[in-house]
Amino acid sequence: MSFFGMFGKDPKDLFLEYKPQGSFWRVVTWNFDLDAPEKRRWTVEAHGEKVQMIQWEKGKVEEVDFFENKKLIRRRRITEAHVDLKALMNIAIHSTLKYALEINHEFMVTPVSGATTMDIQSETRALQWIQATFGTLTRALDSMKKEQILTAACFAGKVPESNEEVLRIIAFNLDIFYYLREDFTLQIVVFDDKNLGHGESKAPTFQQIIKVTKPQFYDEITKLLHRLAQVGEIS
Repeated sequence: MSFFGMFGKDPKDLFLEYKPQGSFWRVVTWNFDLDAPEKRRWTVEAHGEKVQMIQWEKGKVEEVDFFENKKLIRRRRITEAHVDLKALMNIAIHSTLKYALEINHEFMVTPVSGATTMDIQSETRALQWIQATFGTLTRALDSMKKEQILTAACFAGKVPESNEEVLRIIAFNLDIFYYLREDFTLQIVVFDDKNLGHGESKAPTFQQIIKVTKPQFYDEITKLLHRLAQVGEIS
């Protein structure tokens, strides 16, 4: 057993200390960028005054690692008896996503000046596209078999490299960006990475500036993210 498996804080206490509230950048991943096909990995990150990260991995052994400012501070080997730790990891995932969604509510109901009838018409068509596309993703999630691997990620908040405010979801072949602009418009950009690696598609499949119906578009990504979190739970 490693040093980190023998000493240090109780993992339950470390789970309770993990708080996404007040963070400026949040990340949740499901089997993202695996270094071996037989592994399974879930991660949560919250970047604030310090960077907190929890990584749950199943491979030859099952273990959970706790990091602070990229430094490993605790490792615990997981056995069948640790049902409570699995539940706490699932809570950490859900709480990170919940905060990532709730923090944008005020932005979504803030009016945008200068909206026109043409804006409303184009947004109506765009919403139909988003509903159809997200509906297809949701059905794909619902039809996943136990032996299939969910590969997905959510990034939310101020991008550390650019300070852009974004809610980004990568799921199956789609890379979805909701940019929260300073003029209170919502810019949606969707890339289809089919037959390519994540982030490799250079030309967006869809893009639209949203002024009038921001809450309706946000409802759609909220429903998608909730379903993703449910399907992606550690069992």
